[in-house]
Amino acid sequence: MTRPTHATINIAALAHNARWLKSIASGAKLMAVVKADAYGHDVRIIAPALDGIADAFAVAHLDEAIELRELNITQPILVLEGAFSDSEYVEASYHNITLALTDEWQARQYLSIPIPQRPAIWIKFDSGMHRLGLDAAGVQQLLQAPHSIEPTVFTHFADADVDRGKTLNQLYKLTRLTQGHRCTLSAANSPALIQYPETHLDWVRPGFSLYGANPTSLTLPELQPVMSLNTQIHSLRWIDAGESVGYGGTWTAQRRSLIATLPIGYADGYPRDAKNGTPIWLRGREIPLSGRVSMDLITADVTDIEYPQIGDHIELWGSELRIERVADFNSMSAYELLARIPKRLPRLSI
Repeated sequence: MTRPTHATINIAALAHNARWLKSIASGAKLMAVVKADAYGHDVRIIAPALDGIADAFAVAHLDEAIELRELNITQPILVLEGAFSDSEYVEASYHNITLALTDEWQARQYLSIPIPQRPAIWIKFDSGMHRLGLDAAGVQQLLQAPHSIEPTVFTHFADADVDRGKTLNQLYKLTRLTQGHRCTLSAANSPALIQYPETHLDWVRPGFSLYGANPTSLTLPELQPVMSLNTQIHSLRWIDAGESVGYGGTWTAQRRSLIATLPIGYADGYPRDAKNGTPIWLRGREIPLSGRVSMDLITADVTDIEYPQIGDHIELWGSELRIERVADFNSMSAYELLARIPKRLPRLSI
């Protein structure tokens, strides 16, 4: 690695977060959500580190599930979006992968398969998010059908971070629908797991919180950031008051200013639309982003830092500067900031 820009992945913090989430889950099993390359953290680092802590894993589509099997993950793996073609049921069965049934057409495909050849399934109930999931009648039909393995019925909360009433109403719909049926249940995502013990049921499915990010308005010192996005000062230059920096001249110096250029940009996942003033961490304090984010470079005002040097360590977010602060400053989602980190950016595990 020649360029000093990388993401450091702290696997000890990851294991700590997983164990803490499991400890508050009321005895429920923990399904670690590692879709989208483990929220940008690199699933090749994350999944093996969770082996032995997580009871199962969840991904978005079958290719992600097969990648986990190739990493020698032996725990159950759930494909949250289910199959897109008939052949995927055969492939899922071959790799011992569980498929979600999220729509009527997937349910029809599944029921057309001979019982001994059916893969394990989770049945998704649309309890109010109205994105994926079967209606009550569709769930009932599947629960009455024979299965090779007892299914789980699950739902997804639309507003567990902000709306307790809506969340518990969705929970009530799920538990009422499945009462008297032989199945296990799952509902809790990260914010529900942390805030609402009644949602824990048989399985909890944290994603965001596993990586040390806080999906609630609570203060949670127990969650430790897993990713630190790092670089170094590449160059320094003084500019006079009235001079602008970067494309479009979006930032103009109000005084004689010392500008640091940093070798990271939107091609590395740093948001192109980050506002002037977005905090960056240098030598124990925040410095402001100054000028538009370029593909490979950003600039910051370090005038108030005593004797900054080329090569000084910079944290864009991580253990010193929480990603939630960067996201909130820009009216963005920290989920998106993590997930948009591309393969181009090296990940170094510690």
